[in-house]
Amino acid sequence: MKVLRARIRAMTASFRYPMFMVAYQPTYSVPPISTVYGLLSAAKGKKVHLHDIKVGYDFVSEGKGVDLERIHVYGGETRAHLGTDIVNREFLYNCCLTLYLSDISFEEYLKYPRYSLLLGRQSDLAFVESVDTVELIEKEKIEIKNTIIPFNGEIPGQIVSLPSDFTDEAERKPLNVMSYCIVDTPQIVEKGYFDPDRQTGVFLHEF
Repeated sequence: MKVLRARIRAMTASFRYPMFMVAYQPTYSVPPISTVYGLLSAAKGKKVHLHDIKVGYDFVSEGKGVDLERIHVYGGETRAHLGTDIVNREFLYNCCLTLYLSDISFEEYLKYPRYSLLLGRQSDLAFVESVDTVELIEKEKIEIKNTIIPFNGEIPGQIVSLPSDFTDEAERKPLNVMSYCIVDTPQIVEKGYFDPDRQTGVFLHEF
């Protein structure tokens, strides 16, 4: 299967737990699938929907730190400004996202993105280091790591409930919320793809 492969780097990345509003904001170790589709939408300049393109990815960083951040607090029916607060926010640094896309024509959008590419927040600017095509080999019993897959109870890892995407409106609403498994360590899945160049397994998300 011929796919587009892109390597995207960022100095920092932060993938905040949804609805986590306490003074300490942890980050996931890999980007949620909704973050990836958001990045693709920014590159194209218009909404990329779940059914538009199949994606697979793995993500690595060189470490984790904690930053102090001042936030503005709004609340009530009128969403009035209630003041400011200080939170501890985790972030990842020296990050690399390797992305596999079923749509080869997306190369133009990644090379010349319409909007800024982000790996998390507005301050987590990313850039495309390389884009090429690769022939993935469909295989059984492949090893994957540093990625996220739908939870089926067979692979150990951090289990999270996440939206797969959001609506394209000012007040975004979650779409296709489901359970995912964050795979940080090497695990074997029954079926997937293999990248012979990188000697790594690839799990393609299909909606």
